[in-house]
Amino acid sequence: MKCAKCQTENRQDSKFCLNCGESLVIVVPVDEGVRRSPLANKRYAQGKNPTLAGILSFLVVGLGQVYNGDFLKGIVMFVMAVVLFVPTTGLSYFPMLAWSIVDAYRVAKGNQSLWK
Repeated sequence: MKCAKCQTENRQDSKFCLNCGESLVIVVPVDEGVRRSPLANKRYAQGKNPTLAGILSFLVVGLGQVYNGDFLKGIVMFVMAVVLFVPTTGLSYFPMLAWSIVDAYRVAKGNQSLWK
């Protein structure tokens, strides 16, 4: 997909231009005028370091989400990890940790949207 601002060729699934950071939201013409694609309703983290987000989530489940601006998701992940720790004798912590790290990295990279 080509950026309208700087004409850089980006991957087809990119949400932002790799060169200038411009949003690559597709505008779809319709009879009544112009409307945005369904992707326009989603919010994405901008200017976040994916590696730092992953490291923060490794240190504390949900901290990478808070860094990305996804406060609700970060709190939910942290509470779930704490609440499920005792009844599962700690076994639930590792899947929660993995989910937190991968999610924080993907959201910071722009491959996944923030929770509304």
